[in-house]
Amino acid sequence: MDSIILKKRFDALVSQRKILDDTLQIIERFVVPHRGEFFQPQNDEGEIDWRRRDIFDSTAIDANETLSSSLQGSLTSPSTKWFALGFRQEELNEDQIAMEWIEECGNRMYQALIDSNFNLESAEFYLDLTSYGTSILFEEAESEDPKDWKGLDFQAAPMRDCYFEMDHKNQVLRFYRQYQWTPLQIIDKFGEHTPEHIRLKAEGNDSNNTRFTCIFIVYERNDKKANKESNIVLSATERPYGWKWVLHEDGSQLGPEGGYYEMPAFIGRWRKTSGSQWGYSPAHICLSDILTLNALIEETLEALGKVVDPATLTTARNLMTDLDIGRGGLTVVKDLDEIRAYESGARFDVGEVKIDRLQESINRAFRVDQLQMKESPAMTATEVNVRYELMQRLLGPTLGRLQADYLDPLINRTFRIMLRAGQLPDIPESVKEAQGELDVEYVGPLPRAQRQEVVQATHSWIGAIAGLMEVFPQLKDLPDIDMIGRDTAKMSGLPAKYLNSDEEVTKTRKQRAEMEQKMQEAAMAQEEGEAMKSQGEGVVALSQAMPTLGDVNAG
Repeated sequence: MDSIILKKRFDALVSQRKILDDTLQIIERFVVPHRGEFFQPQNDEGEIDWRRRDIFDSTAIDANETLSSSLQGSLTSPSTKWFALGFRQEELNEDQIAMEWIEECGNRMYQALIDSNFNLESAEFYLDLTSYGTSILFEEAESEDPKDWKGLDFQAAPMRDCYFEMDHKNQVLRFYRQYQWTPLQIIDKFGEHTPEHIRLKAEGNDSNNTRFTCIFIVYERNDKKANKESNIVLSATERPYGWKWVLHEDGSQLGPEGGYYEMPAFIGRWRKTSGSQWGYSPAHICLSDILTLNALIEETLEALGKVVDPATLTTARNLMTDLDIGRGGLTVVKDLDEIRAYESGARFDVGEVKIDRLQESINRAFRVDQLQMKESPAMTATEVNVRYELMQRLLGPTLGRLQADYLDPLINRTFRIMLRAGQLPDIPESVKEAQGELDVEYVGPLPRAQRQEVVQATHSWIGAIAGLMEVFPQLKDLPDIDMIGRDTAKMSGLPAKYLNSDEEVTKTRKQRAEMEQKMQEAAMAQEEGEAMKSQGEGVVALSQAMPTLGDVNAG
């Protein structure tokens, strides 16, 4: 795609977001300070404002941290495996070899994510999501060469520098990120491909104070769409997505063009306003409360200062010199009785009530009252399940959007990167023949809590059926025990290798039936033997009891 056209599209996106940037700048100031000011350059340490003295209340900052941390721990917990792989074809889900293969793939993918910087960067991703309403995570392989596996690399891109375009399916079509680089940084990045005027600028004395805007652009190649589902290693120009660096001042291309197999940028949005591609967050909803609370506390502190160090009242004629109320100050007056402190009469109790209400309103907007643990020493298992169930209801729409925009593309790209790099086991023949399609199931604490409702309902139903079987024996034919057992194990996150295959189950049941039949036959034979033995003993006893013929004659 032509660099000049991409540069013009970037400028149009920057212009369209100007109004939103004003709001995002306020959110950055009072909700996520130090995340990146939208209208202030931050090219070195000296340009970063670390004090932020105009923030008088940290309720919104703490609430945003709580919500983002809860979201990360519930969806992509760093401590537990939060996804499981399966197939869309049901026959493959019942194939023991295929399931063991796909589970091993999931284990290796999870280990690759743990070994990378995913958990660190995803924390920044969730922080932007709950504050700005839109967040961006970028995934790449450490090495372009599939044979030289060095792991995965993630980067949470600051929203202030990123722009994107969506297609008709609401998927990322083009992604733009701008960088402010010195001439030396550009030379270090692009080497011999650096324009001559930038080389000359690097030789000047003010090279460190001069910065150029460089734009990194990822775009879809319409003529390479057929390669999207391919796992074959392709050259950079044959891949479905291209990337290039463009110098903003003239639209010239910096360095050669590259390519990606999948879109590497994942765009997450808390909620989305109709007609806009940008998301909004709880911070947008309670922004007026945040600003009011900050202003109210500032005014309260000002009033408190007047009470602690009140103004002094006197008459003009009473002063012999200028009024000096500083330490060691000297003021000459005619009459001491005419000097008194001014009592402001400030109603701090009214201010405290209003402050408490505003803080409570902000915490409700960020769901802090529902997400925080109660103050008791520990929570029972039932209380934990109820907590996750509540989170499910509160965050349901957001979870659905995150799954479609963030989690599904993340797992799909990770799987394909590792498959091309030879980091996954060889594909079984049954999967190749069925052309297996990947299906992702999220098994983190929050998704697992969603499925536990079905598990608990199943257990309750089986218990009720078992109680009724004594009166209605025909009910024992109603439940499909095998299906219930496998689905319950799957929803509980039990590994497939812990379960026997259908063939093994059939074989075991056949062996058990044959053994039971042999035992029954043995028992019957033993009973018949004992019966015959008893019958023989009876005949002997009878013959002994009967008199002989000689005895009869003798008698």
